[in-house]
Amino acid sequence: MRASPYNDLLARASRSDDVVAAAVADNCRFDERASEERWRDFEAMLPPPASAAWGDWADAYQRYLENRFTVQPPSAPDAFLEANKSARLNGLAENQALVRIEGLDEPLHSSTLELDELVRLLERQDDEAEHAVLSFIETWNQGRDARPAFAAFADEVQVELDDEDWPHALRDRLGLGHYSDEGDTPQPIALMRYPLADVYAAQARQPIAHAVSLPTVLDGGMHRFFFPVPREHPFGATVHLVPQLADTLTAEVLHCRIEYQRRHLYRVGEITRPVQLDEQQLREARDLHLYALREACDRDDFGEPLEGRT
Repeated sequence: MRASPYNDLLARASRSDDVVAAAVADNCRFDERASEERWRDFEAMLPPPASAAWGDWADAYQRYLENRFTVQPPSAPDAFLEANKSARLNGLAENQALVRIEGLDEPLHSSTLELDELVRLLERQDDEAEHAVLSFIETWNQGRDARPAFAAFADEVQVELDDEDWPHALRDRLGLGHYSDEGDTPQPIALMRYPLADVYAAQARQPIAHAVSLPTVLDGGMHRFFFPVPREHPFGATVHLVPQLADTLTAEVLHCRIEYQRRHLYRVGEITRPVQLDEQQLREARDLHLYALREACDRDDFGEPLEGRT
């Protein structure tokens, strides 16, 4: 654990009866990749340690996201600047295919299309339909900010890609708990697939030091479904949302914004079922994930189980 004047606050939160607060505090306590410079920038948004409360932590993180994460082009998020060089990821093959899930609520609203209309356009083979799809993607790109993109390697999740119920299979495998239907309205999603070469090409058009990073807690990871990894681990590792599969360590990377193209739009679908994790299952899933990370990295000293804390 890094030395921080806010360690006492994090330690208290990590022993909260609120499992979400404990999980977020643990993510901050266990992270070994975010640089001291980035932590100082974040902690500068907090009240002095003697007066800081857990609610202040959430408020500061929201400001941090607005100022350093969900930035508008041509500004760049901290994840790809020199301040984050300790998390830089090099040596990946340009022909490696990446996949990620994108929410389509806002793009569909901006284009005035319904999901079923987009599906029909994608199925058609005529010039009019192709023009409409290209117009949709152009409008979508215009509305996107420059936040870092979490992505997985396509070959590692091929089983989920081949699943008839791929939206939920991938949602669960990639730990995307924010895609959990909280009502009766399905959530439209797009499955994007593209080579790393497109990410590296995008780097040349942005004021960034590198194109691909290892995920840190400061890169959108202060939520219960994120889990940091030991410094020895080569990538991030998603938390599987099926509790008994939470020891599945699926590689995850963070990359800079790319302009989506027609060939990137691989599939569209819907999330209709909520994540099936109660508080006790979340504790068990996070602990199972922790034990898998310890074994994979030979790091018995990494992290702390949730079960049995007082």
